[in-house]
Amino acid sequence: MIKYIVLGLSLLTAVACTGNGKKKERQTVNTAKVAEPLVDTSLLVLDTLMIDSFLVNKPAFKEFKEDFRTFYAARNFRYAWFDTKGIIEGAQHLAGQIRARENDGVIKKQAYADEFFTLIDQQKAKPLKPLLALELMLTAQYFSYSKNRLGGSELTKAKDLGWYLQAKKLSYAQLLAKQLKSPSSEIEQEAVIPQYIALRKMLNHYQELEKKEKDVWVDNDTLFKKISVGDTLVALAKLRERLLQLGDLKIKAPDSVYDQPLADAIVRFKKRHGIRADFSISQGFLKEINVPLHSRIQQMMINLERMRWIPLGDHGAKFILVNIPAYQLYYYENNKLSWGCKVVVGKAMNQTVIFEGNLQYIVFSPYWYVPESIIKKEILPAMKNNPAYLDRHRMEWNDGKVRQKPGADNSLGLVKFIFPNVNDIYLHDTPSKPLFKEDVRAFSHGCIRVEKPKELAALLLPKWTSKNIDAAMKGGKEQWIPLKSKVPVYIGYFTAYVDSAGELNFRDDVYQRDGRLLEMLMQ
Repeated sequence: MIKYIVLGLSLLTAVACTGNGKKKERQTVNTAKVAEPLVDTSLLVLDTLMIDSFLVNKPAFKEFKEDFRTFYAARNFRYAWFDTKGIIEGAQHLAGQIRARENDGVIKKQAYADEFFTLIDQQKAKPLKPLLALELMLTAQYFSYSKNRLGGSELTKAKDLGWYLQAKKLSYAQLLAKQLKSPSSEIEQEAVIPQYIALRKMLNHYQELEKKEKDVWVDNDTLFKKISVGDTLVALAKLRERLLQLGDLKIKAPDSVYDQPLADAIVRFKKRHGIRADFSISQGFLKEINVPLHSRIQQMMINLERMRWIPLGDHGAKFILVNIPAYQLYYYENNKLSWGCKVVVGKAMNQTVIFEGNLQYIVFSPYWYVPESIIKKEILPAMKNNPAYLDRHRMEWNDGKVRQKPGADNSLGLVKFIFPNVNDIYLHDTPSKPLFKEDVRAFSHGCIRVEKPKELAALLLPKWTSKNIDAAMKGGKEQWIPLKSKVPVYIGYFTAYVDSAGELNFRDDVYQRDGRLLEMLMQ
């Protein structure tokens, strides 16, 4: 229904005297005028040539050519950002979002933003008739900002950063159509994973914190090494203040006392940062607690970008996620975290690849076929120094390859989990159990060592008893078991995330990838 602007409504009453002194009857005259619409929407039509001309002059938006055509064709090429009253409220809302893009965790600047803001501000100050340039600029800015905010501004460069997870696909034309039809709806919840929403909420909290407060610096007091619960130390005041600032300490107490609430806050902070959770005030703890708020804000924004790359949809009734910087494996059932354990990932020289696959086989008592790179770099030089090297390590030549026989000392342990891929990466057991006690667990040649392989096998083979699994693992004969249903496996890289308990976590950038992504986003 066309809305009209009513200019005014008045009732005029005239009272006059006749020649004989009698009053005339009171007369009411309705002079209400219904104004013509400010904008005649029937004239607000464009065509593909206008769109093409706009994109020629604004080449940064050329990637959205199909979105432009799809969006306007669906509405018979009528304007989207103007109605009978002029420019719609959503235009100002979009401009406000782009001006405050950091609130959405967006680092990358919008193309032609200054020109866009000028057009918007002019229209706000002095409403004019609809401008074709502003109409198309609004649509282009929506597409571009939706990509930066929801789709990932650097998705096309993800592989340059070693990210080989399947790319997410979004229709920005459909997003805009939905947004205009229902401005108050949460369109973004349909376009990103839930973890993105949770991390952005934490980002906004840190942004507000940075505006209101300065970083509290905790000095490295030498007496921290000896302190225990019940002791007093003046230097604890700043530590207590910092933990209160970050939310790990919930209540105020005497500044210089190392009481139980303070000890519990230290443990909570350590858990959130992947540090061994004890009551000690260690060097690693002090390093993490003194990371500035601004650096944490940047870290969250970098990881929000990565989360924008994650494809949507049903990941299956069961799936496995490995987060490399957290050195953790997570097992999900019906999109809920069901189980998890520690993992060991590739060291910096042999980085675990970020990709996805489908787990299809469990191999009990596996042979380990030594990769060519390890044969050349490690085994052949060792054989020159010790001709009995292969026998000593229970290895043998097989079809021109070196393999290690099944057994407890096998480098793959007693079981491996196969999800076929060109990178030849898989999950497996290991005889090197002490490595799981380390905070930083980047020791492998690229494959992923699992702390609790028997438990994982039991989850994947629900009809197998514990005795069956034990017998297969210790049988000494390689046995391949195909799974009835493939289980998706996702290998990811997130140095900031919100866990299933709602706690904000940070991890060290073990492969030094955050800085490279930040540089790309700031270009």
